[in-house]
Amino acid sequence: MALFGRKESGPRLIRCPNCSAAQEVSPAAQSVVCRHCNVTIRVTDQKITQYSATVSLETCGALTIEKKGALVVQKRVVVSNLTLKGSLKGDTLVYDTARIAAGAQLVGKLKARVLRVEDGAALKGYIEVVPANGCVMVEPPKELAGRVKDY
Repeated sequence: MALFGRKESGPRLIRCPNCSAAQEVSPAAQSVVCRHCNVTIRVTDQKITQYSATVSLETCGALTIEKKGALVVQKRVVVSNLTLKGSLKGDTLVYDTARIAAGAQLVGKLKARVLRVEDGAALKGYIEVVPANGCVMVEPPKELAGRVKDY
C-alpha cells in the first residue's frame, strides 16, 4: 500500500477526447498532454450537483450528474462513463457505458458503446449505440482537423 492509503496499480489506458488516440498514463495523474495532438487532457472524474453551463466538458474519467444537477453544453461532452440522474442538454460521446436513471432527462445526440436506461427516463434526440467489438471514435474539432494524425 502506498502513502496515504492510495492503492498503486499499473498504468491506465485512456483515449484522447480530441483525437481518440490511446495512451497509457499513471493511475495518479489528474491531467496529461496527448502525445498525438498536444492537447491537455483531464483524467479525473467529474461530478455535477447543481446547474452548470459550459462550452464543452471533456475528460477521460467518469461524469456523474446527480438528481439535482443539470449540465448544459454548447459544443459537446466527451467522457469514459456517464451516470445521469439529473438533466443533460448537449451532444454527448461516451467511450464505454451510459447509465440513464429514472427521472433523468437527456436532450441531444448520444453516442455510446453500452446504454442502460431505466423506466421513467426521458430521452430526446439522436442515439447511437456502437457494437461491442466497435470503437467509439471522436471527430476532431474543426480547429484540429488538419493537424491530427489518423492511426
